[in-house]
Amino acid sequence: MALWDEEGSGYGDGYGEEGGPIIEQTSSSLSHYEIMTLARLLATGLGVTGEEEEPYLLQVKNSLSAIKDIMEQSHNASEAIRAEAQTVLEAHAESAQEYIQQVEQPNPPDFHPFVSMPEGTTVRDLPDGGRIFTLADGVLVRVNADGSLVSISQDGTAVTLEPASGGIVTLPDSRELTLKPEAIRVTHEAAGIEGLPLDIDPVQTAQGRYRVELPGGYRLDVSHDERTAVVGNPAGTVNILAIVRIEGVGEDIQVRLVPGGAKGFTAAESGHKGIIEADGTIHLSMVNGLDLVIHFPENAGTGDEYGNDDVAPVICEERE
Repeated sequence: MALWDEEGSGYGDGYGEEGGPIIEQTSSSLSHYEIMTLARLLATGLGVTGEEEEPYLLQVKNSLSAIKDIMEQSHNASEAIRAEAQTVLEAHAESAQEYIQQVEQPNPPDFHPFVSMPEGTTVRDLPDGGRIFTLADGVLVRVNADGSLVSISQDGTAVTLEPASGGIVTLPDSRELTLKPEAIRVTHEAAGIEGLPLDIDPVQTAQGRYRVELPGGYRLDVSHDERTAVVGNPAGTVNILAIVRIEGVGEDIQVRLVPGGAKGFTAAESGHKGIIEADGTIHLSMVNGLDLVIHFPENAGTGDEYGNDDVAPVICEERE
């Protein structure tokens, strides 16, 4: 904005003195005064004077303001790019630090289905879904896809391993390995037990042997090979149930013959009762309210009460 002097000439040195235009020295723009000063210098250098000076000054001012705006936009864009680049660099630096930490402190190997293995053990996944563990002394432990375990000694001797209570696996040299709890849990169908609550899973204690902890402090052990179910009661009594053997330990069990070779039973103290079919299938009604049916595989052994195999089950019929 230019102001005219008292004589109306409109000219001065730009600082309010006679002989030049009086130029406003304050503005809402921080650079307004500087731009006008540059414009007047350009006009003086080009010899623009008189009436042509004020329009020229306004034109130069507008041009310089536009240039200034472009430069500010470029600067702001550069700052945004710099900030973005800094963010990317920081992310890369963080990733590099995490990688270095992983290299310096690698994650422990996955020894599934075991809780842990002796120091120096290496593990390798097999194409069939199994895993093989190589202990530091060269002993191999193979976990097959079906969950069965085999130990292979340095001389090539292979021994089938069967987990004991609590998932403890004992190697031929007496070293013990512990299986994860989920590794020894099996489905109701695999254990052959029908009627269990959905939230109770059988635990495989050995090949063909299963254990179930039941409500009320009862325990059920099932052996497929022996076609036997054993009920442990809170009072300490035990009921052994099989088509070739129905026996109570600590209490009496009443047995009755049923037509077709089946047997009925009633435990005197614990109160369990049921029927065992001729093929060994056990129907067990427990005093805790559970009604279980225990099935055995068709190819399961039919050993006698002393563990001898290939003994046909005793078929009895009640005579009138």
